[in-house]
Amino acid sequence: MKTKLSFVLIFFFLISNYCYSNEIRNYNCNINLTTNIKNISPLEMSAPKLIKVIYNSETNNLIDYIWNNKSVVDDFELVQKNNNFEFIEIGRKGYNKTLSDENIRNGLYFKIYLKDLKANLKKQFIRPVNYNCS
Repeated sequence: MKTKLSFVLIFFFLISNYCYSNEIRNYNCNINLTTNIKNISPLEMSAPKLIKVIYNSETNNLIDYIWNNKSVVDDFELVQKNNNFEFIEIGRKGYNKTLSDENIRNGLYFKIYLKDLKANLKKQFIRPVNYNCS
């Protein structure tokens, strides 16, 4: 009897883990460096080489946001306009896409297009830095 109960508990545990893992998405994005000197973004020199996003698609929550193996999730948040789930956009907390001087200088956005897993890191009015995600 104990063996059957143990087997059933293990089975339910494995099923619940499988279901939960389908909600959590891990995106590893590597920078796509520009080879044409005319197209280099000023952001490219300071942009992280690797950005990792851990996202819960069920609850639309950003679990972690990692730049070059350092979590910066406390400084960023999901931009809530992505209700159609074609993309995930993450912005710096406290700054919006407005024309205020402070928002233009400090706003920073990372957007992953879910269809082709391409991404870009951008500031307003500055050429974005492109990433390939997996």
